[in-house]
Amino acid sequence: MRCLIFLLVSFPIFSSFSQTGSVVVNCFYEASNVPISVCVELKIDSAVIHSDCIDSTGTKKFSNLPMGFVHLYFTQDGNDLGSKMAYVQENQVFQLPVRLNVNMKVSNSNAGQYDVSQNGASFESNLPTPQLTSRVIGETRVRTSYQDIQSVMVSAYRVPLIDKGGGSNGYLLSSEDIKRMPTRSAIGMARTVGGVRYDEESGNLNIRGARSDANTYYIDGVRVSNFGKFPKASIGEVRVYTGGIPANYGDVTGGVISVHTGPTQRSTHQKYHPGPKHVKREFKKSKPRRTTTAAAAPRTPTPIFLQPEKVFTVDRFMPIYENDFCSTISNPNSTFSIDVDRASWTYVQNQFKNKETAARDAIKLEEMVNAFDYKTVKVPENELLHVEIERSDCAWNTASQIVTIHLKAQDLPKEKRRKAHNFVFLIDVSGSMQSYNKLQLLKEALVEFVQTLDENDRISIVTYAGRSAVVLEPTFCSSKDRILTALNGLTSGGSTNGIGGIQMAYELAEQNYDPELNNRIILCTDGDFNVGISNPTELEDYIATKRGGGVYLTALGFGMGNYRNDVLETLADRGDGNHFYINGRRESKRVLIDEIGNLMNVARDVKLNVEFNPKLVTEYRLIGYENRLLKPQDFEDDTKDAGEIGYGHDVTAVYEIVLGKSETEKTSFTKTKATGANGSELAIVKLRYKSFEDKSSVEREYSLSKEVKGEKNELLNTVISFGLLMRNSSFAGEMTTGQLAQMAAALPASGEDVKVLKEMIGSFTAE
Repeated sequence: MRCLIFLLVSFPIFSSFSQTGSVVVNCFYEASNVPISVCVELKIDSAVIHSDCIDSTGTKKFSNLPMGFVHLYFTQDGNDLGSKMAYVQENQVFQLPVRLNVNMKVSNSNAGQYDVSQNGASFESNLPTPQLTSRVIGETRVRTSYQDIQSVMVSAYRVPLIDKGGGSNGYLLSSEDIKRMPTRSAIGMARTVGGVRYDEESGNLNIRGARSDANTYYIDGVRVSNFGKFPKASIGEVRVYTGGIPANYGDVTGGVISVHTGPTQRSTHQKYHPGPKHVKREFKKSKPRRTTTAAAAPRTPTPIFLQPEKVFTVDRFMPIYENDFCSTISNPNSTFSIDVDRASWTYVQNQFKNKETAARDAIKLEEMVNAFDYKTVKVPENELLHVEIERSDCAWNTASQIVTIHLKAQDLPKEKRRKAHNFVFLIDVSGSMQSYNKLQLLKEALVEFVQTLDENDRISIVTYAGRSAVVLEPTFCSSKDRILTALNGLTSGGSTNGIGGIQMAYELAEQNYDPELNNRIILCTDGDFNVGISNPTELEDYIATKRGGGVYLTALGFGMGNYRNDVLETLADRGDGNHFYINGRRESKRVLIDEIGNLMNVARDVKLNVEFNPKLVTEYRLIGYENRLLKPQDFEDDTKDAGEIGYGHDVTAVYEIVLGKSETEKTSFTKTKATGANGSELAIVKLRYKSFEDKSSVEREYSLSKEVKGEKNELLNTVISFGLLMRNSSFAGEMTTGQLAQMAAALPASGEDVKVLKEMIGSFTAE
């Protein structure tokens, strides 16, 4: 396959930019994930800033790109393949998947228009892809084409565990889901899907803002005007397409609701359904990871629409910009806020368990790292927080080493009675919460939690759907029957005015605020706001006004299919809070009952500043924490928001470093004449935080000696290697799935979390 050869073009435009970032482009066939070689031209406005060809590996990194929007134009043999747009961020790498279909056009069924917020962030204004904030890329309009398929024989299909390209456009309600639903109509079932809004007055469905008359309805592949009084007992499954409508449904401008009668077959093999009967030979090809040729005798195949047994969902996550390597000379300080969220990692575990596809951007390395225990850190009696540092060999890149920072918070003293809780339960009761793993699980979790509370704890309940309401005024837990009755009486239905509920919850919390109590809002939702403020940028602006008022926020995410991790992460990060994903009673018990630090802070605005000795380290890379980075000057600025940490919490941060000597420049190591101590220090770590009850900050300093020998931390190396491979990261280095499988097999099966990790790696490496 011949490619046009481009010369590297440099323009003076680069000279005006001092802050740069990178984009890694991955080009592959949409159907087979096979890499493909193309040529790329990068432009800012109409000026070409770079052009080059991608070889047969399908991957190329474009570095030293100026911050801001960059357009990428793809060609092959002189043919225009389409374009994409990326937002470049300082010292970070964005990985851009480019899917090419059989007709060699850039495939992006969710392409749309993008706006730019005041902070330079991009978000999509009108389509069901993520509405993004500051660490986000947008995509331009691109052309999508489909190939007509004469006939197809499929003997097996395996759903990939990780969707490296992202994207999703529909949801399947299986017979098991339907049995658990109180509603008896197909329309009522469709209302539970994210992006579907039900108008109570007219009885119409609006899908992603389209008119109700733009929707189409099918029963067993036959188009109908409506479902009428279709009996629930006859419904085997309901498929709802909210965007990126498959080609065999024709030119649909709204959404598609398709009912299949009879039982749902849950097998992940040989599970395909015929498309609508009135559409002839116009089928969108799927993208199976593996297909095999049947050994049976030849037969006349029937045209079918390739569709796996459960379509990719519209769960949404913030696109992740991985941190790039930084020079210890040009970037001597690495400053960031700590994070104890673990919602994304729990979600990924849940997807593996259910053999569902997980989005690449759901894989957050800092959450994976912090899901495991590596070291027991003892906090001195007179301290709230303490740090220990160590270095180890690096499994995925033998030329590097890793430096690990272990931060530990003080446990709640046994002799100290905890503060009484003053909680507002903010509960989403919209139609999208109707599934068994949403509202029902939520109620069971909160009922179990309330039963563990003391009589001096107070509970209020605010619900929101189309409207918000105070279901329970502040009530002492000495009257638990009233609280439990209110919880058990909750039912779902209607649209999702999330911002209305949040505003009412804050009003109630502020009216009943008591500085002697633990004041907190516990938000329980799938995060799919479709009325009022619904994109993370506007939510961030609102929730930031509530920061520092003494009312903290815990966001609990539920369900699949329309789970808005991007929204809940924004609320938690900007609202002095944390974020967890609840996939069952075990996780709800761990979050709400077993780990008191999740609901009781010991310190706030916790920041770390790390500086490596340029005489010993040439460059470094922080693994994870991409959305928690701070400017070096923010470290001592107590007005800058940072993370909260609770009693007993452990936080681990990991750097990959390259040993060697950099050119001399003034840093903390060279501001004064070098001493024996300075010369022997590999790194200096500064910790800054406020006690939960104080306004002034405490600062502590720790150091790592170069004399500390590098050790093998098998568990930590396995966890990070797994995350890098799942993300298809350009920083995965020498790691292979075979090596990862061997590392996992060598881990001792100690603890439930390690056991789950080994099982997940087994599934992943078997792909």
